[in-house]
Amino acid sequence: MQLSIQEKVGYGLGDTASNFVWALMMNFIMFFYTDIFGITAAAAGTMLLFARCSDGVADFFIGAMADRTKTKWGRFRPYLLWLCVPLALVFILAFTTPNISPAGKLVWAWVTYNFLMLLYSAINVPYGALSGVMTDDPLERTSINSYRMSLAQIGGIIANSTFMVLIVKLGGSTDNKQLNEQIGAQHTVILFSVIATVLFLISFLTTKERVHPPAAQKTNLLQDLKTLFMNRHWVMMFATGIINITLAVVRGAAGIYYLQRYLKLDTTGGTTKSFYKWESGHAIEVFYLGQIGTYFLIGGLAMILGAMMTRFAVKLIGKKWSFIISLVLVGLTAIPFYFIKPDQMPLVYTFQILGMIFSGINATLFWAMVADTADFQEWKYHVRTTGVAFSATTCAQKAGMGIGAAFAGFLISYFGYDPKAAEQTPDAIHGILLLNSLIPAVGLLLLAGLFTQYGLNEHLCKTMRDDLATRRGE
Repeated sequence: MQLSIQEKVGYGLGDTASNFVWALMMNFIMFFYTDIFGITAAAAGTMLLFARCSDGVADFFIGAMADRTKTKWGRFRPYLLWLCVPLALVFILAFTTPNISPAGKLVWAWVTYNFLMLLYSAINVPYGALSGVMTDDPLERTSINSYRMSLAQIGGIIANSTFMVLIVKLGGSTDNKQLNEQIGAQHTVILFSVIATVLFLISFLTTKERVHPPAAQKTNLLQDLKTLFMNRHWVMMFATGIINITLAVVRGAAGIYYLQRYLKLDTTGGTTKSFYKWESGHAIEVFYLGQIGTYFLIGGLAMILGAMMTRFAVKLIGKKWSFIISLVLVGLTAIPFYFIKPDQMPLVYTFQILGMIFSGINATLFWAMVADTADFQEWKYHVRTTGVAFSATTCAQKAGMGIGAAFAGFLISYFGYDPKAAEQTPDAIHGILLLNSLIPAVGLLLLAGLFTQYGLNEHLCKTMRDDLATRRGE
């Protein structure tokens, strides 16, 4: 089941679209809620914890529904067509700040964010499962996910490097700084939503499903879940998903504060103590946006490089050890951020590039290995529930997102972060440094040790593929 480059690129563009939402959820949502929308970090953290954990439960049902969907387009592809426009509309609403009371704002945030995450799951769970049924070849799956992670970074690069710039460019010219930011955020997300909708449609039109469940398979959701949790290899991926994304969100949430409040960079690389300098209702200076954009651009390009290197790493040492080593190296490259001083920008960029290369390898392998666990389930138990396997893994990631966001929000508040203060206290800066370096680093190193217990090696994957091909009469 060799795939064309066109189909791999088409599949990857679906994650380019998804990453417009994902990048803002990972790196900017806490900042948006505290500094633009206007609620406290603790309130935002509580909301994100509840929303992501409760939404994660819904992922099981989405995956089960996708497994049972039967259309002329397949089981998973149709969701790209059906849900791209609803997702875009709710994405816009989530980054819209209504002119209502503080209590009303909190309700608005809860409703729109929960609905956004539900729709994101409803399109992204089937999209992820699609990679498991486009081919059964392990190296081709790694290749598909290399394209996916590389092209996902295009969306991430655009969103991460332009979000803050476009907020100012599209924010109008009122004398109210916060109102400018609110309008700018809404208009920016409208632009992102249009691009994402087009990309989802391209992904739908260029992909094809080829691996199908056994013809006689009939199961219910409880049986699916029972079989899934009997799959010890999937259970390991489930636990890894929770821990890994928790640590990524902790670091991502702290990252924007690190760049803004600790490094204090302006467009020329110097330092300043003001966020905006307003004159006649216009923002005439935005102190760190040029370097913020450069930081995310370089990181995204490095992650693309890592994703494209993954296939070679797998050929050399296999998926399992490539994944373990990537976890270790991402952790080790996070540690220096605790010690780097604001005037040591070359070191900031050096460790950012290295860390993102290894993150690209890590992210690519994660989804390729989830597809392998779906193969194991069919091989061992004669039941294939690709949608449930991917949705349950996405559920783990959602739980991790909620835990990570809540942890970051609570600690930022605990250390005394004040969004209105030009200068943060030493305690607040120390908390930001910990969240951006030592805390995720220690967690990743411990996770690497845990993952040594994962059991699907290259030999077993080949045996499964050959046996399943014989059963299907291929």
